[in-house]
Amino acid sequence: MTTNITIKQVRAALKKWGNFWVKREMGRGFKSQSISDRTGQPTGGFSSSEAMSVPEDIELITSIISRLRPECIKAIRARYVMVGTMAETSKVLGFDSKRSAEFWLVKAERSLMLELSH
Repeated sequence: MTTNITIKQVRAALKKWGNFWVKREMGRGFKSQSISDRTGQPTGGFSSSEAMSVPEDIELITSIISRLRPECIKAIRARYVMVGTMAETSKVLGFDSKRSAEFWLVKAERSLMLELSH
């Protein structure tokens, strides 16, 4: 059975996905000090970065995005992860113009819509 996902739902999911990864890139989401540093005794476990859990919906979107064309990935990053206007972020990521970045963004969003509808 297929479910119809709207572009509005895709964009909301991408916004949530982007916010999650922005927080991780900025260093939030990790403990500032490991348990072993506080107690002075090794715990024998993983470091906090290796033990970071990623919600299933974020992992699903990350997996789908990783299979897209590089231009689509850059466009998603420009819109949903980076701070600034689309014109600014598209130039930083190497697009010729804002219009070029928007073209690839629409292609990426439609691809996600198709993948999530299955």
